[in-house]
Amino acid sequence: MLKRIYSVFLKELNGYFYSSIAYVFLFLFILIPNILFFYFFGGIFGEENATMRTYFMMLPYIFIIFIPGLTMGAWAKEKNTGTLELLLTLPVRQHEILFGKFIAALLIVLISLTCSLFIPILTYLFLGNFDPGQLVTQYFGAVLMACTYISISFFLSSLTMELINSFFLTASFLLILTLAGYLSMVMKFHVLLEWLQKVLSYIGLQTHFANFSKGVIDSRDLAYYIGTTAIFIYLNIRTLEIKRWS
Repeated sequence: MLKRIYSVFLKELNGYFYSSIAYVFLFLFILIPNILFFYFFGGIFGEENATMRTYFMMLPYIFIIFIPGLTMGAWAKEKNTGTLELLLTLPVRQHEILFGKFIAALLIVLISLTCSLFIPILTYLFLGNFDPGQLVTQYFGAVLMACTYISISFFLSSLTMELINSFFLTASFLLILTLAGYLSMVMKFHVLLEWLQKVLSYIGLQTHFANFSKGVIDSRDLAYYIGTTAIFIYLNIRTLEIKRWS
């Protein structure tokens, strides 16, 4: 099984770099968040202590655009080129195909996040020290959140034939889930609608990342990201099974 997953992973990773998607993603992901972080929020100098909290607080919103852009062709491209039917007839199980693609997309995101390490490294060398525990927690939370975004993006990509439709469908869905948590924090709800506030807070992608951005690990946030990722991976596998037998 691992050998088949690895084969799909290599095929997908080569596809990212061969089509230049990976290069564009890495360049823009490194450039835009850092421009926002330093130019609009003051970067490290905008904080009382050496911290990247503001940088990580931007990530849920940045992922709304970047991850759908990276993964929009996960299944839509396979359908358009006619290779999806070929993949599904090969002696490879649906979950092995999905895991190979998932790991390839996650690796691109991990490389992008790793490139942001120059901020704490340079700060450590010239200005002072970071709280290593907080930094590790922030990156750990970012990886968990990326897994959730990718799993949602893959599932929605499997529902449409067109790349642009896949992108807008996924970005819109992620925006709704992200804003749901934000609205639960900034809006005042009538006492009879407190249940709605709790629902919006729980389903919000941004809400569960807030603690990670502060350097705090909460078991409820872990359960949310792991559970949501598992649910959408399962739904994606089910859609592939339906397409295989249809």
